[in-house]
Amino acid sequence: QLVAPRGRVCHFPRSAEFRSQSVVMVNNEFRGPAAVTVCYFILYYGFMMLQLDLRSDAKARKELKGETQDSSTRDAGIVMGDRSYANMLEQMGPFLVALWSCAACVSPALATTLGAIAVFARFWYPIFWSCGPGGEWNVSVEMSAQPYYFSVFGMLGAVGLWGFSGANVTEMNWALVVLAIVGLYLLFGILALLVGKVLHRATRGAYECT
Repeated sequence: QLVAPRGRVCHFPRSAEFRSQSVVMVNNEFRGPAAVTVCYFILYYGFMMLQLDLRSDAKARKELKGETQDSSTRDAGIVMGDRSYANMLEQMGPFLVALWSCAACVSPALATTLGAIAVFARFWYPIFWSCGPGGEWNVSVEMSAQPYYFSVFGMLGAVGLWGFSGANVTEMNWALVVLAIVGLYLLFGILALLVGKVLHRATRGAYECT
């Protein structure tokens, strides 16, 4: 407790009171998005460990060949490990914003489902990459990337639909929800592509003569 001005005594809430307040402030329906968030970061740090292990493997291979460590920078294993980790880091912001904005504005259940799909798809990213010739990038990587983008674009699209029109996709039956998410995924991807093309046209002239 604290003694406040004019002799009044202030009491801090007890631990049980904190627990009861937290239940009110954060409803159990957000447990799904919270669990997905934890799973994302487990995978994130797993990719970090993968990157370190692949660098160690590349160093060992170069030493067996009598080469220096500097010459291993383009080793296929290093490239895969670096891109897997860097891509996971690059996508962290969009994923977390999509997950929690969808949970808060549209539906925690929808956010949990799409978020779980995204994390599961991301797990396969380095595995599919390593299946290419010599362990290099190949088209099967898209089997990990596209379901991930489907989930993130679907969540952001649902939030955008709610933000611009007030419509909530989860108020429809499940079949229409699936169709709506597919449509939002395609629409979001097309809009991003168009913005990228516009920016490319607006900026590429500065580099054509260099």
